[in-house]
Amino acid sequence: MTQFLKHYIKGKWVIYALFVMMSGMFLTTFFLYDLTLTPFMDGLLFVFFILVIWTLVDMRKVYKEHEMLQDIIEQESVDNVLYQQLDIGEDMLNKDYQALLKKVSSENQHLENQLVKEQQLLLDYYAMWSHQIKTPLAALQVLVETEPESTTKIKNEISTIDGYLSMMLHYLKMTNLEDDLVLKKVELSGVVKKVIKKYRMFFIQKDLSVELVPFEKEIVTDEKWLLFILEQLIFNSIKYTKIGGIKIEMNNDTLTITDSGIGILPQDLPRIFESGYTGFNGRGHQKATGLGLHMSQNIATHLGIILEISSEVGKGTVVSMTFSQFDSMYD
Repeated sequence: MTQFLKHYIKGKWVIYALFVMMSGMFLTTFFLYDLTLTPFMDGLLFVFFILVIWTLVDMRKVYKEHEMLQDIIEQESVDNVLYQQLDIGEDMLNKDYQALLKKVSSENQHLENQLVKEQQLLLDYYAMWSHQIKTPLAALQVLVETEPESTTKIKNEISTIDGYLSMMLHYLKMTNLEDDLVLKKVELSGVVKKVIKKYRMFFIQKDLSVELVPFEKEIVTDEKWLLFILEQLIFNSIKYTKIGGIKIEMNNDTLTITDSGIGILPQDLPRIFESGYTGFNGRGHQKATGLGLHMSQNIATHLGIILEISSEVGKGTVVSMTFSQFDSMYD
């Protein structure tokens, strides 16, 4: 309490100094004009009484506000709801400081809610991933026991497991995607060929054709993340194509991946980039997670790639990746 009184008086010294100075000026005036001091003393006592009453009332108000703030400060974590209910100070400057702190408090609450949401999404993804990884492992176990010579199928299941592991690692890195980007000149056709080579056994197993129309296109991008996008898009085409094949070509600044697969329902198209959304066809496929396209769209946005998908049920799907913005960016 003593410490509070010292700080309070120090904060109000201008008012008390003004009272003493004004009293001295009136006393000097009365003395110079040789006036009786009785009216001066009566006025001085009256003003002093009012000053004491004001001080007690103001001190009580300030002390309550001080105690309230001390309670919040001593909390292990600040209660944003309690802080939003604070109403401290009536003057304009105090109101401005309070509005500023409330804004900071609201932003902090928003960040906390966002963190909780991201953590929940991560937990949901782990749960989904752990469930999905069991499928190729179980398939491997069956193949080893029943078909020891099924080398192609075993390799494909191993590749599927590797794909899920890669997706998990990329998902974790997406939280700090900007810090992980390494932009450089990349020959796009070379990246496409890497993906085709990686999934060649799937083409063989499903008896699908793959046509890569020769092209040369140098872009500025992050090769690792671009490779991930292409892996997701091409593997999706393989997964949902039963007969026919896939054609990849470059038209001006747009790379297109066309398949003869089952296609996507019109009502599913607007939502295919949403996290966890698999659509009607995806729900009928036990290996669909609904994350591949969502992650691809997110990464493409950071890389400045325009990713678009059109489809017709029973005829196939066309995925377009436009890179035109990279030319101006590099120049």
